[in-house]
Amino acid sequence: MSADVAVTHLPLWQRLWWRLEVRAAVVYLALRVVSAVLLNLAARDQEWFPGVTGPREDDIDLAMSWDAQWYQRIADDGYPAEIPVGPDGRAQQNPWAFYPLFPLSARWVGAATGLEFATVAPLLALLAGLGAAVLMARLLADTWAGALAGAGAGAGTGTLTDAERGPSRRRLRDGERVALAAVAVWAACPVAPALQFAYTESYSMLLLLAYLLLLVRERWWGAGMVALALGLTRPIALPLVIVVLAALALRWHARRIRPIGRREGAAMLGAAALTGGSGLLWTTLAWWGTGERDAYPRTMTAWRGVDEIQPFRPWLNAIEWAWTYHDRIWVLPALAMMAAALFVLVTLVPRVAPRIDVRLRVWCLAYTLYLLAVVDGTTSIFRYLLPLFPLAIVLVGAARGRVRPVALWSLTAFWVLVGIAGQIGWIRWLVLFSPPSDFPP
Repeated sequence: MSADVAVTHLPLWQRLWWRLEVRAAVVYLALRVVSAVLLNLAARDQEWFPGVTGPREDDIDLAMSWDAQWYQRIADDGYPAEIPVGPDGRAQQNPWAFYPLFPLSARWVGAATGLEFATVAPLLALLAGLGAAVLMARLLADTWAGALAGAGAGAGTGTLTDAERGPSRRRLRDGERVALAAVAVWAACPVAPALQFAYTESYSMLLLLAYLLLLVRERWWGAGMVALALGLTRPIALPLVIVVLAALALRWHARRIRPIGRREGAAMLGAAALTGGSGLLWTTLAWWGTGERDAYPRTMTAWRGVDEIQPFRPWLNAIEWAWTYHDRIWVLPALAMMAAALFVLVTLVPRVAPRIDVRLRVWCLAYTLYLLAVVDGTTSIFRYLLPLFPLAIVLVGAARGRVRPVALWSLTAFWVLVGIAGQIGWIRWLVLFSPPSDFPP
């Protein structure tokens, strides 16, 4: 009797547990409980500072601190009709720096349920993170199992065809183990508590994973529509242009085996166009909402204290300051970004990580270059590294081939414990606000 037939004779709850998505959800929620305990313990040491800590002096919730205060302002009051400026004529910090999908959905749910933002927003973030974990498990399982199927009929798809699934059941089971291990490591990483903050991290991860899964499955129109939603969530849509081009190249390479019809060709071009448009969507809406063409770029300069944004210059400054002052405020972010960049470059070598789908490796490279080009080298960089989830496959030792369960779960347990210890440090160092320090998580 095959394993699949045996599973069908199990009780319903056991059959559900055998589903990868259910196990991924349980692992993710269990780790969010751990993070919640750490946040609640740390909140006892947080003093009340209006505009930074929230939601109330008698009920300090770290999930409502820092940028969550901006999202609540957007949910309550919307966006200003013009960019506020100071006496020197420079733009001041304002809500246009923050994308609308998360705060507006929290407003709509709050209006429908009568619940306040401080209740609705963290709950929506938690649920979005749960969805992201489930999609991540399915994406990694399918692509890991199909990574060596490129020479067969599934070339360019990154997944196994129906004909290949029969003799590859062991590979599929190993793929699910690897995916579950990677989800656990990602969900336990030092900045994972941000996934239950009133922040956009969970929303952006959910939409990013939906986009990548649709792209791998060659659901071109669906991927394009998801890209548009992602363009209203966080400024991470531009790197996806490189990813969709890589996906189109793979599909074009497989055209002799699977010819491209007119409808599919139009869908492929549509996905590329929608993905490209998503990267400029919020900048265009800010222009429309304020009547100022440079409304969004001007707003972003307010956070940096500069007159214009120069690509790569912030990171060069961060490295220079880290070298000069030896202050962890600059040293640790610079080291984190450099380590991530080197890690990504290593995974691009086919022999090092052949089991990571090429589109996921391209995503890691494009996103890392994007961070180096446009993001400041500040303490928020740790949180910005969350989308580099495919690197978890390397950490659990499954990037090259067949896995040994004992080694896989031993490495997973190690990195989960390291991640939880890192959460304690991250929360205590950055999430807790102790003036005059103003370095955000």
